[in-house]
Amino acid sequence: MVVLPLWIQIVGSLLILSAFAWGQMTDIPSSDIAYPGVNLLGSGLLALDALSGRQWGFLLLEVGWILVSAIGLVRALRNRTHRADKAIQADESDHESGPTMRTGDIQIHAIDENLTVCKVADYSGVDLDAPFRFTGNTDEEHSLVCPTDRLPPQLISRSDGWRAFRIQGVLDFSLIGILAPIATLLAQAGIGIFALSTYNTDYVLTQSSDFDRAMRILAESGYRIV
Repeated sequence: MVVLPLWIQIVGSLLILSAFAWGQMTDIPSSDIAYPGVNLLGSGLLALDALSGRQWGFLLLEVGWILVSAIGLVRALRNRTHRADKAIQADESDHESGPTMRTGDIQIHAIDENLTVCKVADYSGVDLDAPFRFTGNTDEEHSLVCPTDRLPPQLISRSDGWRAFRIQGVLDFSLIGILAPIATLLAQAGIGIFALSTYNTDYVLTQSSDFDRAMRILAESGYRIV
C-alpha cells in the first residue's frame, strides 16, 4: 500500500473548504470557472489520498464530487464562450449601426464664460441672439443657460458656477459614441456634467471647480484640447 504525503490530504481539504466558503459568500459562484475548478482539484487530491489508503467509501464520495465539479466546469466554460460570442456580436452590431469617431479625432474647445443654469418665468427679457443662450421650454417650466453676467430679470431659481466646453465642429447625425465616452470618463472621476445639444454639436457643462480637472482628464485620455 502506497501512503501519500499528508500535505496532499491537507491541501485537498483546504481547496474544497475554500470553495464552500466562497459559495456561502457569493450569489452565483458556479458561474465562475474558478469555483468548479477549485472543487475539481481539491476532490482529485482527496480521491488520490483515499485510493492510497483504500478508503473505498471516501473514494466513492470524492469520485462523485469530481464528476459534479467536472460538469460544473464544462458549463462554466460554455457560459464564458457564450458571453464572449454575444459581446463580439454586440460590437459588430454597434459598428454596423453607424460610423464612430476615434478619441484622437475629437477636438474639445473650452468656452471662456461663467454660466448659470436657471428657471425663468418667461423668455421676454432674454436676448436670444446673444452667444451661449440655451433654452428648454416644456409644459412644466422655462429653463435657461446663459452667462452669469447677463441674467434676465424674471428669474425663479438659479444655479451659478458652471463652465462649458464644446465638441468642436459639425457632428453628423449618423455619428455614434461621441458624448457617452466623455460622460463616462468624467463620471469615473467623480465629475458631474450637464449636457446640451444643438443642431451642429454637443456642449458639456461642469461645475467651475471641476472644469480644469475635466480638461486634464480628457487630454490624458487622448482628446485634443483646442
